[in-house]
Amino acid sequence: MVYLLAKGDPLQPAKSIGDVIDWTYTGNKLHPTQKPFPAPSGIVLNPLAGSGSRLMAAKQPGRDYPGIEPDAEYHAIAARRLE
Repeated sequence: MVYLLAKGDPLQPAKSIGDVIDWTYTGNKLHPTQKPFPAPSGIVLNPLAGSGSRLMAAKQPGRDYPGIEPDAEYHAIAARRLE
């Protein structure tokens, strides 16, 4: 679930985003819950970036990949991986 909090009276989005992504198991043995990414020109926002695995996957084909990680130890790990 995602909440958008804003000051004032923001306009509602013209088109809502569905809350469920269809998923079919692909047989991927490396990561069985692999999620889809947008096109290579898309943006991947990871609000709980952890050690940066998803950010690395987004970076490799040239996507923008803003990430947020509140834990300083994991933030440092992700920053080193992305260098």
